[in-house]
Amino acid sequence: MTAEAHKVVATESNFRQAVVEASQARPVLVDFWAPWCGPCRTLMPMLDRLADDYGGRFALAKVNTDEEGRIAGHYGIRSIPTVLLFHHGEVVDQFVGVQPESTIRELIDRHLDGGTPAAQPSGPAALAAAQLDARDAVAAAASISELEAAEPGHPSLASLRARLAFLEAAIARPDVAALRTALEADPRDAASRHALAAHHALAGDWATALSEWLELMRQDRAWGDDLARRSVLMAFDVLGETHELVAPARRRMASLLH
Repeated sequence: MTAEAHKVVATESNFRQAVVEASQARPVLVDFWAPWCGPCRTLMPMLDRLADDYGGRFALAKVNTDEEGRIAGHYGIRSIPTVLLFHHGEVVDQFVGVQPESTIRELIDRHLDGGTPAAQPSGPAALAAAQLDARDAVAAAASISELEAAEPGHPSLASLRARLAFLEAAIARPDVAALRTALEADPRDAASRHALAAHHALAGDWATALSEWLELMRQDRAWGDDLARRSVLMAFDVLGETHELVAPARRRMASLLH
């Protein structure tokens, strides 16, 4: 345990108590990192600062994957940094790679008592969002259809539809390791590249997801009825126009289109 009560170095011996059980009282953000990982060195100071800024409303746990490989393996950590958010004993949110501070704050706020409800979907939209978080594509599709019938202009519809499309693509090809192997064998395997991008999107690694779809656009614009371009636009629906990844991705897309 560090000097601050809201920060802990998590190991196999204390993980259940310091993370799983502790998350019953408040959210616990778990940073999976390694000393050799450059992006980890960028992300960790940001997480430390956020933990201090929030004054203990969430706890920060750090897992050195070089030393705690069994924990990383148990939670399916394939790339670092990966950050999991535990609440009430379960993983309720996550992201991969270095994300903007505003994005991380939004993720934390979603799971804090007295957070920022105005920024969250409400009513049927909230139900659909929760079903998407739980990766229940069938239930989410039904809820989205119900919402669309009741409120065709609801501001959350485009984002929810996009998330559902990515979830369905990931469910259809669930084995991420197999997708990577397929792409190593054939970098022009469009179906595998699209599915891998969808997995990155679901994990919150939007930079990699957009990069994969833009590469697919470069390789084969026509594939899947222009699915790569449509996926990039759907990602924009989820991220919002002000997200820092959107403008450069738009410029790259424009260069590929023209």
